[in-house]
Formats: sequence, structure tokens, C-alpha cells
Amino acid sequence: MTRPITLLIFFLLTLESSAIDLNKIKYLYESALYPELISYTEGLKSDQGTDTEEALYRGLAYYKMGSFRESKKSFFYVSGHSDNIFIKECALYYLALSKIRLEEKVEGAVIFTGLLNSSQTEISVNSKSVLEALINNRLNEEDLKELNESIFDRTIKKYIIQSRTSLKILAVLPLTGADKDAGNDLLSGLEFAVKKMNRNGRNIKLDVINSESKMPVMVKKVLDRLNSTGYNLIVGELRSDATAALAGLAAVKNIPLVSPTASTNNISDISRFVFQMNTTSYSMSKMIAEYAIDSLNYKTFAVIAPASEDGNESVTGFTEKVVEKGCSVLSTEWYYEAYDLNKQIQRIREKILGICSLEIDEYMLPDSIRTFQAPVIDAIFLPVPNSDIESVLSQVSYYNFKANLLGTYGWNDMSMLNKLSANADSLVFISESSYDADNPRFNDFVFFFRKEMNRNPKKLEIIGYALLEMLDSIQRDNPEKSLLQALSEMKEYDSISGKIFLDDKRSNLSADINMYSSKRKILAKTNYQNRPGTNIFEISDRYYNAGYVNEVTCKYSNAADNYLKSLDEFKKTVNLPDSVSDSDPKCVNLNRRLGNTYFMLGDYKIARQYFEKVLNHVKNDKDVEFKNTVAAAGSEDDPEESIKNLMKYITDKNYSSDAYYELGNIFEKQNQEAKAKEYYEKAAKLKNKKAKDALMRLKK
Repeated sequence: MTRPITLLIFFLLTLESSAIDLNKIKYLYESALYPELISYTEGLKSDQGTDTEEALYRGLAYYKMGSFRESKKSFFYVSGHSDNIFIKECALYYLALSKIRLEEKVEGAVIFTGLLNSSQTEISVNSKSVLEALINNRLNEEDLKELNESIFDRTIKKYIIQSRTSLKILAVLPLTGADKDAGNDLLSGLEFAVKKMNRNGRNIKLDVINSESKMPVMVKKVLDRLNSTGYNLIVGELRSDATAALAGLAAVKNIPLVSPTASTNNISDISRFVFQMNTTSYSMSKMIAEYAIDSLNYKTFAVIAPASEDGNESVTGFTEKVVEKGCSVLSTEWYYEAYDLNKQIQRIREKILGICSLEIDEYMLPDSIRTFQAPVIDAIFLPVPNSDIESVLSQVSYYNFKANLLGTYGWNDMSMLNKLSANADSLVFISESSYDADNPRFNDFVFFFRKEMNRNPKKLEIIGYALLEMLDSIQRDNPEKSLLQALSEMKEYDSISGKIFLDDKRSNLSADINMYSSKRKILAKTNYQNRPGTNIFEISDRYYNAGYVNEVTCKYSNAADNYLKSLDEFKKTVNLPDSVSDSDPKCVNLNRRLGNTYFMLGDYKIARQYFEKVLNHVKNDKDVEFKNTVAAAGSEDDPEESIKNLMKYITDKNYSSDAYYELGNIFEKQNQEAKAKEYYEKAAKLKNKKAKDALMRLKK
């Protein structure tokens, strides 16, 4: 609290008289007749370097009236033109106050530091009092940094450092209303951390605003508080929409905002002051797509997702990464109610049957659905909430896809997975990075929490405590930096509630990949971080993936084009002679796929060229050997040799059907219809559809 500056009047009364009566000015000021004082001094020509005493009173009148821009002009003039040290310091004092009122807080604080050694005790004491209040309550991290760079007073610098190494936190949480349970749990974790850390000598102040689960209420309360009190950190909110609004307020006030739970993408893009500690649905879905493609070798996908904001973000992230990698989402279906997905799943199965040129009417019958696994799709992505899992999984399982299952955090429920284990085997899902039960810091926290609270901590209590522990740790490790700077430079942190890996947009990219085994009833967890790196074969891999998708969807010409581009990019990258590069596993695989593609196009001569390259470097590749034999027969170079080679496969159950069919082809081309019919019939008995069609043709 500042005291009124009384010495000013004494000096004004001793001044010589001028054209304007100072006694009258004094009377108007003491009578609070400020508009009249302004009017009376209207003709004051301060720009000519005179009348500094009258200008001082004029500035005081403007200040009392709340016209701080005008008072700033008057005090600035007086401080620069008065030869009277007492008048000059008084003008500087009120100039600093005017600047603070105009939110020029740092400039005002700098002026106060210059008045700390004033010969006028009241000005010195008041300046110190206001400066302390500014540093402790009004200046944010950026302001303190600017002030520290603008002054040279060691005492004040030390005071600023002390202030910056304390934590003044405003927590904005729903403590009543729809989200009250979650809000109170997170607050409980924060308060437990504050209590423990202050007991250990830290200086942490936690103020709390109850948003009441209402956006307008939250905005008004936060604005009122930030206009009266300074903080170097805001924590909140829980929901993404409320957090986005809070992010806007934090940006205006230049205060860092740490969001513990908001999962919507791009909140951290609002400003450089926003840090998202929860991995977003968008980011997690991109990561599981990348993991599925790079680690599990999946290329083709279908998606079934709820028509919700979270579902949309998940599908967007997943699809973007799949396309970026050259792979394909062949079908995407949305739902509002999880209990009836028949139409959506039927459309997916029918699309697959169409790709495979299979009779839809035949393979959509109940008996066919039970016995025939729909191929082509490697995985079905199901970013569904926990409440929908049982219904969605049972319906997807009924339609009998060959595909594996991928999910997001909704699947992180061991009891549910064990209940549905028959249909959930080999499920892979992604969730937020969680605590490690073997982490000594985590165990210490649980021990002290149990001791003090007589119960185990809840999930959001762990998150609240871990968040404050992290902030305290990075501030203590970087005492010379503002909290904003320390947070901005932090890329990784091993929090007790899970790993944190911030990307360039200040959003957490840490997550756990979980693989469920129905036989062992366990989750195998691997900590996954999307770390951008250099894959020198990235372009080649993208063309390869696109070619593979073209191949399995029977677009063989496109497949050949993409495989050739992939091969060209690969050879440009390794920059080695063909005799060397052809032996590389990547090159061998590309030659195999090119052989298969030209084989399906019926261009047997080119197919054989690629098959021969594979066989030059791979021993006992029975599939390539068989197709090469068939290609030789198809190219009609030596029918007798082809018959001899094909006969080797008629006793092999994996190839006998196609071997019989190809033998039938050779004999038909030689006009040996009876012989051809004999082999076609043998192939037809082994359910070779092409042989059945050939027999129908011969009958005509």
C-alpha cells in the first residue's frame, strides 16, 4: 500500500507566482474540481519549456480523472523539463503509475527502480512497495525477463530472480457442474504436489478458479483475475473447447498455459504460450497408422468410426498418415448408434468382394460369411469409445474379415478385452503414455499419497501431481530462464504419469502401443514416440506401398508403374551397380512384385525376366519358381518343357489346382481337347474357378 505524497504541496507553495495562479490551482485540486482545473490550465504552453509546476498539477488532475494517456503526457513533459529535483521525481513517480495503468508495466517498473534512492522518503518507500507488488503479482514471465534486461540494480535483479523461481499458478477447473468429479480429482493432485513441495522449501502459490463447467462463467472469472493479479502459469481446462477459450486469454496476457487433458488437435497452435500435455486423438491416430505400416507391414485399411468430433479427428489423422505413406483406406464408414452397424459393415464386405471379382450375392449369404474370410484389407481401424467396443467388435467379427484390428485409447480396458478375448486376439491399439509401476519416483508418490490420504491416487490425481512436479523440476533446472522459455525448450520429460515428447507445435507426441493376446490374456506395451527421422528410402517406400495397394486391388498396370518408380528411386539412392543392388532384399522383393504384376497382366516374357532376377539371389522360393514355370508355359517358348515342369507340381496341394489348369491350357492350345478337358476337370475338382469356366467354354 502506497502512502500519499505530501511534500509536493510544500514545494508548490514556495514557487514564484506566474500568469496562472498556483494558489487557485491548488484550491481546485484539493477540492477535487479536476475538470475545472483542466479548463483553467487549458492555455498552458508546456511545449515551450515553461510552466512545469502547473503542468504537474494538470497531470495529477488527469490522473485522478482516469485519463492516463493525458496524465502520461503531462508527467513526461515535467520530468524532462523541470530543474527542481523534487518536482522531477514526483512527476516520474506518477508517470510510472500512469504507464502501469496503461499496461506499460515494464516501462513503469523501470522508472520505479530509478526512484528507489530518491531523497524523498515517501517516493522511495512507495516506489519500492509498488515495484514489489508488480514483480510478485502483475508481471508475467515475459515482463520479468524484459525488466531484468532493462535494469542494473543488483538488489532488484536478485528480487526478480527470486520471483521467477517461485511458481504462481492459476488453476482453472470445473469444480461444480457436469465435469466436477474430474475437475476436483485434478485439483486434488495439484494441491497434494503444492503441499509436498512447499514443505520441502519451494515457493509455490496455487490460486483456483471454478469454471462451473460453463464457458461464459470461466471467461469472465479468468479475465477479472488476470486483470488484477499476475501469474507465471495457467493450468486448465479439462474439455477441449474450454481449453481453447482459455488459450486465447493466456495469449492476450502473455502467460503460459499448460493443458493437462484437452485432446482436440491444434489447440497448441493458438499461440506460442500454449502447451498440450495430452496426446491428441489426431496425433495418436497418425502414430498408430505409421506403426501399422512401418512395423506391422499393413498397407490396406477400412475404417469404422463414430460420427463425433473425436471420431472425426481420429479418422482424419489416421487417413492423412496412410495416404502420406502411399497406402490406402479402401472404405470408411460412420455411425451414430453402435448397436446396429449391419449396413456399414455390409458395404465394406461388398466392396472387398467387388475388388476380388467375387459374386456378392453368393458371398454375402450367412453360410458364406461364416466360411469365407473377406480378403484384401490388412486391418480395420476402430477409433471407438469404450462404451461401444462390445457392440462394434461382435458385429465386425460376425462379418468375418481376414483383417486385423487397430484401435485408440477407448480399447484400454483389460477387463473388457478379456471378456471379448475370442474376437479381440492380436488387437493393436494406442493410448496416452501412462505411468510405469516400476518407476521409483512413481512409487514414492504413491507411498506418500497413501500415507496422507489413506487411499490410492486416482488417474487425474496422478496427472495433476505429475504436471506440477514436471513444472517445478524444469524451473529449478533452468533458474536463469523464464518458465515460458524453459517449457519452449523442453522436448522430452520422463513424467511419473508417462513420457512427454513435445513437437515443434508444443503438443505431446508420446503414446503407448498395446498388443493384446487372447491366449495369454495380457497386454504387451511398447512406448512409442513419433520421432521425425530421415528415411533415405522414404520415396521408394511410398511408391512401393502404392504399387502394393494397386496390386491387391487388381489395378495391375498402375502397380507396375509404381513398382518401377520404387525400383528406380531405390537404385538412385544406393547408387550401386545393378549386379550389387539386385542382391539387396528390397530390390529382390521389388523384382518379385514386378514379376507377379506382369504375370497378372499376362505379359509372361517380362514376368519371367523379373522372376529370373529373384531366383538368381534367392534359393528355394517355391512360389516364384512355380509362377516362372507357368509364365514359361504361357509364353509358349517350349510347350513340352513346360508340360514336364508343370507335372512336378500336380502332387503339391498348394499348386496342384493351378498346375492342372495350366496343363489344360497347353493342351487346349495344341487342339488336344480331350486332354485339355481331362486336366480342366481335375482342376475343377480342386475348386479352380478358371477351370470351371474353361469347361463351360469347351462344352459350347
